[in-house]
Amino acid sequence: MTEYHALVVDDLGCWQDALNEALTDAGYHVCLAASYAEAMDALCRQRFHLAIIDPVLDDTDRRNRDGLRVLRHILAQLPDIRSMVVTSSDPNRIRHEVNELSPDIPVLWKDEWDDGRFLAVVRQLLGQA
Repeated sequence: MTEYHALVVDDLGCWQDALNEALTDAGYHVCLAASYAEAMDALCRQRFHLAIIDPVLDDTDRRNRDGLRVLRHILAQLPDIRSMVVTSSDPNRIRHEVNELSPDIPVLWKDEWDDGRFLAVVRQLLGQA
């Protein structure tokens, strides 16, 4: 069985914990990053199958889009990594910004969180569905 490695990029510790727990319980290996710099460092050091990214990596600045910078890097330089966005930011704006990068990237909303749905999307992205 393949061991899958996931990178979780989120600046909020509570969401890092929640995503880490859901993924770890499902058998995935998880690396956490809270900033653009940490995410880029992790991407340089390790091979990932999946990246789960919050586009806003500064809770005090809703205009911050460091997570989307990470996503752009993955799409341009590491296209084998499957990506998804998990956010609580403005749904219409974020959906539009993600669609501009790639319409195939799923976006899940933290305000409507469901671990089962999240893991179903993860499995589908990794071809495990």
